[in-house]
This record gives sequence, structure tokens and C-alpha cells, in this order.
Amino acid sequence: MDVNQGQNSAVSGEDVLPRDPIDRAKAKRPLTPRVAAIVVVYQADRQKLQTLLRALAPQVTLGCMLHNGPKTLSDSLPVEQSGFTVVHLGSNLGVASALNAGFLWASKQGADYVVSFDQDSEPAADMVERLLHACTMLEAQGHQIGAVGAQQIDPHTGRPAPFIAPINGRRRRVIPEPGKPLEVDHLITSGCLIPLKAWRDGGNFLDALFIDYVDIEWCLRLRSQGWKFFGVAQAHLIHSIGTGVRRIGHRQVAWHGPLRHYYVFRNGVYLQKLPHISLAWKLSDLLQLAKKFLFFVIVAQPRTGHLHAMLAGIRDGWRGQLGQSKSTFE
Repeated sequence: MDVNQGQNSAVSGEDVLPRDPIDRAKAKRPLTPRVAAIVVVYQADRQKLQTLLRALAPQVTLGCMLHNGPKTLSDSLPVEQSGFTVVHLGSNLGVASALNAGFLWASKQGADYVVSFDQDSEPAADMVERLLHACTMLEAQGHQIGAVGAQQIDPHTGRPAPFIAPINGRRRRVIPEPGKPLEVDHLITSGCLIPLKAWRDGGNFLDALFIDYVDIEWCLRLRSQGWKFFGVAQAHLIHSIGTGVRRIGHRQVAWHGPLRHYYVFRNGVYLQKLPHISLAWKLSDLLQLAKKFLFFVIVAQPRTGHLHAMLAGIRDGWRGQLGQSKSTFE
């Protein structure tokens, strides 16, 4: 990995702590296009973050870790041998703001593509190469690519997670076939390869969402402008969602605390009001929110905390009151 030294932070006035670059000779497959990795962290698990950085560093040209929190809490984060630049955001600005800071940083470094991650992911050794191959192939076929995304592998079961096909009516969950990138409705942030042109021309991630639906809103907005998104079966990413996964019947359900459910319902309701999102998508997602509401009211504990958080989220989403929540709902 080649990390440029002495660049300014993507966030004005914040510290950038450049690290020693990894010798390119140590990289497994040097890439001709400049691929920048950005990793958004908040109260990261040291071991998981170390695993991610070690797996990712040989696959990219340069990298940046966006730290959502005080610098004093991240002094010992394991980046010394990764070659990643560290950008301290000073406080928890949310996923969307951190992503925008990372993309701006990558743009200033002259990157062609950005591959984004959160702290709970682990890419396969050839994940970036496979995504880049799929992206350039699709671009050569004339597609205006917003992003290509890796196949998520559930660390608890070892099973691939389905993508959502473009929603024109019924919501369909599908697994792409090897060698055949699958057009999808949206992609999650982690393990997503994005041409810098898509972010520049399509617009920033929506800062006010803070967390949840950030990637969905961005993908849907760009899709309304003609950009396309694809899932790639051969590119693998071990990825955890929520604080755990529980089996309910034949389905795996991602488990979140009350605060995350506040953001899910607030932002889900807010997206119902956006004009660039289709009616079919809105109806499909509204049904999913209704199912989640009933399920977590019945199953989740503490029931009162989850109910309060979801109702507050619905209220604030309808009113358009976004940003970071002032309540923890604990």
C-alpha cells in the first residue's frame, strides 16, 4: 500500500496522523487503478479491527480510518502496521458524515475508486480485486456504475446473505450466480466498491440520517439518476449485522438495541417522504417496518424501551427531525 504523507484532513481543523506506508512489494496484487479503502470506526473492537486492516491493506493502494470519537479513546487503535492514515473526527458525527469525510480524503489523494468498510467486517484476500474486475467489466459494457458490492457471509452460520433485487413490486431476495454480477436495489456500505465519479456526480451521503438507511438512501437516489448497482458472488465479505443474530423459524434476524431501532424507524419513515424513491419501494419498505414493529414489540426486551424508541423514531421521521438522537432509550 502507498499512503501519501502530509495530506490535510478531510475534516477541517482535525488531526491527521499519517502512518508508515507498507512496501508495495509486500502487496499480493498491486492494482493499476488507485483504490482507496475507508474504514469507519466507533468504539472499535481491537482484535476485529486488526483483522480487518491486515486483510485489507495488501489489496488497496491507500487507506484511511475515520474515527468517530475523541482522539484520546483511539490512541492505541491497531493501525501502526496497516499503512492507513487516521482521521479523528473529534466526536461521533455518524456514519454518513464519516463516509463523506473519507470520500473527500480519497478524492484529494487522486483515487479512482473507494472501497468502504465498517469495523465488523473481514474481506476475503481477493475481494477488492474481484470487485474491481466486475466493476470495470460492467463499465466496459456501457453501464453507469454507482457501486458493486461483495457477497456477505454470515459469520455465525457461514451462509451467504441474499441481496435485494430492484423493487418494482414484491420484494425479492436473491443470491447472484458465480460469474454473473446481479443488478440489485441497494448495497450495504461495508464491502462496497464505488467509483469516485459516482460520489462526485451523484452527491454526498445524507449527513442528517446519522446511521441506518444511509447506504440505502444514497443508492436509491443515484438509481433515480440512472446509476446501477450490482452484487458480485465471487467477492466474499464476512460481515456481522446488529449485536447478534437469532433464528426465528427459517429466518435469521439481526438483533439491535432500542437506540438503533429508533434510527431504523425514524429514517425508514423519513425515506417515505422523499420524491426520488418509487412508490413500489416505499410500500415494500413500509410493510417491512410494520413487521419489525410487531415482532420487536412482542419479542424484544426490555419491551418498553424498544416500544418507546420505535414510536419516537416514527414521530421524528414524519416530522423530519433528523440528526443524532439526544436520548439513548435505555
